[in-house]
Amino acid sequence: MIPSHLSLVPFSPERRAAMEAIAEVEHRRSRGAVSTMYPYASAFFRRLTGSTRITIREIHHFVPVLTARELRGCRDSWLSAIDALIESRGTRCWLPLPVGAGQRLFPEVAFQQTERVRCQDALRDEKYTRQRHKERCQRERAYQALAGQAEIELAFHTPETVGSWSARWSGTELRQYDLEEMFWRWSERFPSLEPMERWTMESQPFWTVMAETDALARESPESVRQLECWMVPNKLTARGRT
Repeated sequence: MIPSHLSLVPFSPERRAAMEAIAEVEHRRSRGAVSTMYPYASAFFRRLTGSTRITIREIHHFVPVLTARELRGCRDSWLSAIDALIESRGTRCWLPLPVGAGQRLFPEVAFQQTERVRCQDALRDEKYTRQRHKERCQRERAYQALAGQAEIELAFHTPETVGSWSARWSGTELRQYDLEEMFWRWSERFPSLEPMERWTMESQPFWTVMAETDALARESPESVRQLECWMVPNKLTARGRT
């Protein structure tokens, strides 16, 4: 069964009266006829009730709880709001009409508004997601740059001096795991550290690894220490120590 709000001939008497009122007023205006006051509201109620009189009973179609006391002195405001509502096909719902007063006449407007809000929410979520992704990428680039700086500095250290590198970078934004990975890759270059096997030290705190590194460096022969000084890129420092 076709829903009433999609049918070619509306099932709702109010909706049918509103469509006929709009067509009537627009037809009269296209012929140059002078409009009466509140033409859309007047045509709507005439189509709906068959009467030209507009009383509180007619306005109850929009506000069922309206009292005669509330209407007294405000009739023009109510008719003006109803007129604007029908003329705009439900897009203008002005006071004193309550929000949603035109949903029975123009249910498609509620759908359009809901869809508009949904699209706005989707766009806002997409913008927020892009912003978060951008921020994550920026943080990751900054982290990688910092990690690169730490690894470059490590390349200029020997087993005798690597403790100062650890002291400088531990406790910074760099993850301890990454610092340890850098150290173990770096340690493979030096003969004095061959006795230190990673698998035996992985469960130990990093400071104990540094202590073991320092001990092995001190126990190494002078020739090994001199060789390791020449293995780092900073040859000028190495020459100054010979």
